[in-house]
Amino acid sequence: MKVPIQYGESWSAWCAYLNTYQHLPLERISQLFEDLTGHRPSEATLLSHLEKLSIQLEPIENTSRQNLVGSKVVHADETGMRIEGKLHWLHTVCNDKWTLYNVHQKRGKEAINAMGVLPAYKGIVVHDFWKPYFNADYDFTHALCGVHLLRECQGIIDYDKHQWASEIQALLREALKKSKQASEAGRPLEPEVISDIETNYDEIISRGTKQWRPPLKPDVPGKRGRKAKGKAANLAERFILYKADILRFLQNALVPFDNSQAERDIRMVKVKEKVSGSFRTEKGAIQFARIRGFISTIRKQGKDLLDSIILVNRGQFTFS
Repeated sequence: MKVPIQYGESWSAWCAYLNTYQHLPLERISQLFEDLTGHRPSEATLLSHLEKLSIQLEPIENTSRQNLVGSKVVHADETGMRIEGKLHWLHTVCNDKWTLYNVHQKRGKEAINAMGVLPAYKGIVVHDFWKPYFNADYDFTHALCGVHLLRECQGIIDYDKHQWASEIQALLREALKKSKQASEAGRPLEPEVISDIETNYDEIISRGTKQWRPPLKPDVPGKRGRKAKGKAANLAERFILYKADILRFLQNALVPFDNSQAERDIRMVKVKEKVSGSFRTEKGAIQFARIRGFISTIRKQGKDLLDSIILVNRGQFTFS
């Protein structure tokens, strides 16, 4: 005789954990519980529990948003994701305590504003030189990811054989080394050390001008329009225009050299797509982002994950 089955709080928490953190597809979660208990929950049942958790998390997500707005340093990044076969974007603003995600059809300012953090933010944002972050409407300070710059320098070294790129790459690595040594010693970097690095920085870019800005070739008859800049020139001009943002980690010990925090937090969507495939609905993607952001935050703060999810479903969770 069949009898009604009740799914308890712990079961609901496990479903969220398995789907959103371990990336198991719903069908495999159903199979797992059938193998372990002899009862197979339907995908509709699993989806209803995930939807309930997502709804309960909305005010908690706002708490994360408020804490990020009040933080001294945050990281920002975005990556493409497929929903119903179409390209969307998963955006994150995060730090070592808080993680916020947002799913949007666009990648630029409209999506950045929709997260509700950066338009009101007054601190330092570490990012990978995505142009919309430099919009004049924003009032935060920038810090550019040094790892991305090292990688771009390597491309110029490999393909253009430019000495300046090799020299600036070596200088950034030496600057990072000195910054780490000062941090490990519990002291700020000495002003004279920073001054020497900045002087060398300027000299390297200046010496490399003949490489990244070669003499102009005569105009070709019949050709119109602006001459396109090469990658080396674009990169060198970035080093000139954004020197303070590139070297900000020397002046402020709270600013890291790279944007690895955001990259780690956002990398999981690629894992999700590899394990479970793309999202079937935008609603499901938004629920996933909210739940995953909460789980990431809980893990960063060292709280018990399953107990926290249970408390959320009861409406009793607080970060205090």
